[in-house]
Amino acid sequence: MASESYKVPEKMIKNVFDLNPWYFSKAYEEYLAFLHRLNDSVVGVHTTADMRCSDLVIDFIDMLDTLEKWIYEIPLEDTSEQRFGNKAYRRFYERLCKEATELLSRVLPPNTQGALIELVPYFTEAFGNATRIDYGSGHEANFLILLFCLQKMHVFTDNDNQVLILRIFHKYLRVCRHLQMKFKMEPAGSRGVHAIDDFQFAPFIFGSAQLIGSKNLVPDSYLKETVVEANAHLSLFLDCVKFINQTKTGPFHEHSNQLWNISAVPHWKKVNSGMFKMYEGEVLKKFPVVQHMMFGSLFSFDRSETMKESTEDCIPASHDPSMPPIACQMPQRAPAQHGMFSFQIPSVANTSTVRSSSVVESGDLRNLHKEKHPEEHCPPPMAEP
Repeated sequence: MASESYKVPEKMIKNVFDLNPWYFSKAYEEYLAFLHRLNDSVVGVHTTADMRCSDLVIDFIDMLDTLEKWIYEIPLEDTSEQRFGNKAYRRFYERLCKEATELLSRVLPPNTQGALIELVPYFTEAFGNATRIDYGSGHEANFLILLFCLQKMHVFTDNDNQVLILRIFHKYLRVCRHLQMKFKMEPAGSRGVHAIDDFQFAPFIFGSAQLIGSKNLVPDSYLKETVVEANAHLSLFLDCVKFINQTKTGPFHEHSNQLWNISAVPHWKKVNSGMFKMYEGEVLKKFPVVQHMMFGSLFSFDRSETMKESTEDCIPASHDPSMPPIACQMPQRAPAQHGMFSFQIPSVANTSTVRSSSVVESGDLRNLHKEKHPEEHCPPPMAEP
């Protein structure tokens, strides 16, 4: 792409009526496809697995290391009158905005320097908001969008997908956790116990993919703190649960109710597919999150040519154009389709023949969990905010 075709990204989702164009945009389609490629690349792969890192990847990690050194260097301010958000974070953010162009220019190949005007905003917005001193899944998405843009520019290829997640994104998580802990950053748009996590989302997707096929670790395992401690280095999912255990107090089912419910899902493949549905529903389709997204030539708000929403597709080719259009016959919605973690549990008698099946919705996961763990007594879930 010629340098003159790059442009400064701008916000396009300014009200709820802009959500529909976003769902049918090139950015939405290509970003989801990118996440699925990343996800597929780490299925069954441990975080500590050996993998080749190019000089570009090493330079990228070194750049993130530089940011972490800044965190150590910045002294904290007095927070006696504040519960969240140490104002010293603003000095980190100010330095980030000032030096972001130079940092990225050292990493990018010479023939891609023209893209800096489009890449820098994603980079600076990936580490939180200086006004509110908060961080959330929207900031995390900005970093993934940055990686998406770099792959679209062929700086990275599909062969680098494992490294992008298990080396670069993993290092990014370390930097963000350091920021969250030192500057006491507030969770951006947190839904409390109804959220999968206060700050992150994507590592639960990729981390559950890493555990697909595991014989020793089942979804139920992450409720045991000793198991999490011993295996956190193997999966981003378990690493996130370990961080939760270190930063939160009280019973797990109270401070992380969603994760506690999900532990009743029978296998990691179903957890992984449910995480994708939840990511779409809780991040990509939530106006408070996507209103801050920025769009340029790489992450384009233009309508996708492959996605259609008109009724034209429902009209058979043999239909007489002079006649009124035939009403679209929408496919029957599968039971519990809205449930993020709906799955089928076969009812097995004395033989291995499946007699019948029932669909269990996400709301019934608590009951499943109670059956598996009758010794745990917990209060009913909190009402949705």
